[in-house]
Parts: sequence; structure tokens; C-alpha cells
Amino acid sequence: MKHLFLEIKYVGEMNFPDKLLEGLPQNIVLGGSIQYLDYLSKLKQFLESNGKKVYMFNSRHGQYPGQILGCDIFKFKPADEITGKEAEFDAFVYLGDGMFHPTALLFENEKNVHIYNPMSKMVEVLDKELLISIEKKKMGMLSKFLVSKNIGVLVTSKPGQNQSRAVNHFRKEMEGKGKNIYVFLGDNVNVASLENFNFIDVWINTACPRIVQDFNCLNLRDLKEINFFSGEGAVF
Repeated sequence: MKHLFLEIKYVGEMNFPDKLLEGLPQNIVLGGSIQYLDYLSKLKQFLESNGKKVYMFNSRHGQYPGQILGCDIFKFKPADEITGKEAEFDAFVYLGDGMFHPTALLFENEKNVHIYNPMSKMVEVLDKELLISIEKKKMGMLSKFLVSKNIGVLVTSKPGQNQSRAVNHFRKEMEGKGKNIYVFLGDNVNVASLENFNFIDVWINTACPRIVQDFNCLNLRDLKEINFFSGEGAVF
């Protein structure tokens, strides 16, 4: 199947409120979703004119400076433009609407994410309190998994996200621990349709790790963290 990807850009006036500067530390990393990339340079000037040191986000998968994708879940290390050496930073500034991308930054880096939403004109800060609440939810799900028997595993056929090899290893290990493993393979994960499989006690996700935000499940790597899965063959 052929795919055509179109870049849809926001067109309009954009001014940045002083509220965005409240509580903003000195050294920051700036990025945004593709709809608003044309305004990042203006935002960079605004921040620098208010005494901030700004590093541009460098995506592993995106095409443009400052572009952030949902799969950019890694510990970001900016480089100094002059020396090229690794630089320290204190927070992110994200330009865009929605929470999918900024929460990706928060999860792996554990640094506050200051958000300016051009549509609502609102400023919001994601902090470690959100991480704590997510961690509590994960621990609850892990406890449920340990006492559950019927486990559903979500696998995507999408290139770059498919983890069939890891799942095969997982299935073998879990069957040796008394778990019944049911693998669900598809191009897209329709969360609503999973309600039809009410015999599943706990769902394990191996597709986009961000699914856990919208659906009560665990990521496969969560089981590796508690040494219940060896991680053999893992992509994660």
C-alpha cells in the first residue's frame, strides 16, 4: 500500500505572551510539532531577547531542526554551537497543540516541559508530578499482571515499530510461567475494539509506547524492569 504524507502548516499571526517566561530557567531546548515549525525562529528570538540560552531540538527521525515526533523518546543531549561539546539544559519549551509530543520529552528526560499552544493561546507546564502519577498507575498494572493468567499482546505490522521477534521470546518465557499469551497483530491498534476480548486480563503493548497514555496497558519493557522478562530479542 502506498502512502502520501502531506505537511500541513499553520498560517496566521503568532505572538508569545510574557507568561511563557514565568518560571522558565536559563538553559532550554526548543522544539515543536511540524505545523508550527515556521514560527520556531521567532520564538527563539523572543526567548533569547529575554536572556535565555536556547538549543534547538534535534530529532532522530524528523527532517527539520526543532521538529519533535511522538517516537522521539530518548534522553536529549544538546551540543554547544561553538565548542560542539555536550551542553547542560534545564527545561524544554514546546510550541504546539496536544500533549502527545511534550509528554514524550518529559518521560525520558524528566525535565519540565513549558508549552505554548498557538490555538488556545494557553501556557502550561508539565512537571514531575505527572511522572509520579504515571509511575503509580504502572505499578498498579504490574501488580495486576503478576496475578493474571490471560495476557493479550498488541503487535503492530508497521515498519520500525514491529517487535515480533521480542514477542516470540516473551511468549515462550511467559508460557513457562503459567501465562496464556494471545497475540493481536494489526496495522493499527483500535483500542475500542479490544473491549470485545473480555477474557483478556491484562494487555501488553509492543507498538508505539505512548499507547499507555490512552489505554490501560503495560509496555513490554515494563516487565523487563521488574525482571519478569529477560528482554531477549527485544527492540523496545
